Amino acid sequence: MNIVDYKNYGKCVKFERAGVTALITIDLGPRIIYYGTDTFNFMNEDLDRNVSKGGEFFDNEYKPGETWYLYGGHRVWKSPEDLYTYTPDNYAVDYTIDEDGFGGTFSCHQSKRFDYSLVIKMDENGGLSVKNVVRSRCLGKKFYTWALSVVCKGGTLRVPLNDKVDDLNPVWNLVYWPYDDLSDDRVTLTHELLTVRQTNKPNALKLGLYSKKGRAYYTVGDKTLKWTVETPDEKGKYSDVGCNFETYTNEHILEVEWLGKENNGEEEMTLTEHFEIIDTPTIFE
Repeated sequence: MNIVDYKNYGKCVKFERAGVTALITIDLGPRIIYYGTDTFNFMNEDLDRNVSKGGEFFDNEYKPGETWYLYGGHRVWKSPEDLYTYTPDNYAVDYTIDEDGFGGTFSCHQSKRFDYSLVIKMDENGGLSVKNVVRSRCLGKKFYTWALSVVCKGGTLRVPLNDKVDDLNPVWNLVYWPYDDLSDDRVTLTHELLTVRQTNKPNALKLGLYSKKGRAYYTVGDKTLKWTVETPDEKGKYSDVGCNFETYTNEHILEVEWLGKENNGEEEMTLTEHFEIIDTPTIFE
């Protein structure tokens, strides 16, 4: 582990192992703003701050002129989505580094209602364990942990769908948003697989589903990033008409999003993911 300056994100904690690099922002965020090899970053970087939200709500909730920026990379939020979800994480992060130098805890306390933390550990093969933590200060309010990876342009997302139980029960759901085009050519569906391509098409597209397998793959050229999440609780309640996985894309980005179950009164909820760079020919093994 060392601390480096990275582009216009300021200081970042750098973890490196087995030819894999991860950078976690500490002057803002926290964001995993870089995960990849020495020469290729799977994460999107909004260097020009093209995507933002501001206005009266942010002026009143935070301070005049406060703005939320996309920034890119991986972040943790709360669901269901509303303006309180968009915490302006523009300030220094509280963080501690593990004794072995290959992990740490990175926290944002800017919201009046929620605290967010990423608990990160890099294994000897360069895989990254990411525990996404949401802690609520709003007692009695329902929420879900929402982990979002904003990935680079030009790739293809593949999500393995659920296996059938029998011929009588449904296999999987597919949730649409109001702005979706049901004939969008970026999407391909088979009985086994959801495929979404990131292209220069400007129309926004968002899809959600309930994934029992808890795996997703994003391939760019000959490189693939694999996500694996903890087994979902089939008795738990999930956001957005029962989704524990969602994806959003437009001409700039594609997002790989995992959601945890409803808090059911708990003040703190977590969702753990594992990032791993794999050889594309081994996909789905």
